[in-house]
Amino acid sequence: MRAAAIVLAAACAVVVLALALPGGGTAGRPAPALPARVLRGPAITLASLRGRPAIVSFFASWCDPCAREAPQIERAYAALAGRAGLVAVDWSDNHSSALAFVRRYKWTLPVLEDSRGVVGEGYGITGLPTTFVLDSQGHIVKRLTGPQTAAALLAAVHA
Repeated sequence: MRAAAIVLAAACAVVVLALALPGGGTAGRPAPALPARVLRGPAITLASLRGRPAIVSFFASWCDPCAREAPQIERAYAALAGRAGLVAVDWSDNHSSALAFVRRYKWTLPVLEDSRGVVGEGYGITGLPTTFVLDSQGHIVKRLTGPQTAAALLAAVHA
């Protein structure tokens, strides 16, 4: 009986540790601050997104799956029409390449720049594209990995 209690306590400690680490158990925790540097559109903060669900999509110009996803991101942004926020974050990329990517895909959504990858580390990014769905209070409710479709993004925020 004592051995079972020790194993259970150890398992709980592992779960608590995983939830505390960046990227481990992201659901339910407050989203880290967004980058301050704007690549396209207005400055977006977590405070400006509060009051409605939001999508934070991390991408990079050098990421082939991100290029496949890019038209879907713009479609989702247009379809949301303000019912939910959507912001893209360029991660670990250089400014000119990121800007060329945004222009190539004719993005009209806000795009922020995380050229050093610091914000992405706070979110626990391990690969791209990675998308986070936030509730109206700014808490992460879903982490989506790999290219998403506009329909999947809309469904993720129930818009």
